[in-house]
Amino acid sequence: MKVYLNGEFVDEREARVSVFDRGFLLGDGVFEGLRTSGGVVIALDKHVERMRHGMEECRIATRGKMGEHFDPVEMGPLTKRLLDHNKASIKNGDAFVYWQVTRGVPAEGQPRRARVLHGVQRPTVFAFLSPAAAVETYIEPESRKVSLRPDTRWTRGHIKAISLIGGVLSAIEADESGSDDSIMFRDGLITEGSATNVFLAKDGKLLTPSLTSAPMLAGATRALVMEADSSIIEKPITVEELLAADEVMLAGTNTMIAAVTHLDGRPIGGGKPGPMAKRLLATLVKAIQRDVETQ
Repeated sequence: MKVYLNGEFVDEREARVSVFDRGFLLGDGVFEGLRTSGGVVIALDKHVERMRHGMEECRIATRGKMGEHFDPVEMGPLTKRLLDHNKASIKNGDAFVYWQVTRGVPAEGQPRRARVLHGVQRPTVFAFLSPAAAVETYIEPESRKVSLRPDTRWTRGHIKAISLIGGVLSAIEADESGSDDSIMFRDGLITEGSATNVFLAKDGKLLTPSLTSAPMLAGATRALVMEADSSIIEKPITVEELLAADEVMLAGTNTMIAAVTHLDGRPIGGGKPGPMAKRLLATLVKAIQRDVETQ
């Protein structure tokens, strides 16, 4: 498998990153997970915008600032080139593509683990891909058993940072309890899953936590669904409202739409994917197809 690393496409066995890279030592970086369909990046503009905002807020140099830079808009054409380099492994251009940008390796004379670096900084840019199922094959939502876990992450959950220990521990604790995934909460309000946004159905209405109600990620898949269905209500969602929901769903680039069938061992919606989960998946598939056609 070929990967992208700092301007080159190289065999994964030959790719090397310094042990002094700040992504390794400090988790100092951001990432994006893209899905391609027929070789086209789904919701590319949303991923580019989110990575650009993340890099800017983290003060990782983008084009036009000091040093040697990476512009997130390059993810589009570089992803297509990465697909071309891996034609033998990726059928029909359907893949999940991971992009990561760290602050890079301190230049000569700069301290190795200083919290603040001054002078020229060259970000480390890395990408790899793996095969994904074609979008049109998603007919039924995946079923998941979920555990509620306290959200112990930092307060900048809107940044897609590579320091994911809070989410990792949440997922591990869910696994230890016999669940497939977790849904996190902070101060009594639902935030998100370990790698997904949360939706719920109540009395025939679809709802999702508002992005300003608690620190959480503005998911690209979440945005696609909400643009396609203007009836979805954004509001702060309490733990009690989640527990009383008729259906609970998770949405993400790799997940697509998953139906939560059990929450802390208790069946939700009869313990199987319900009509609103199926509606949400159908909405997403159509939104993706429209996005691909317009590109």
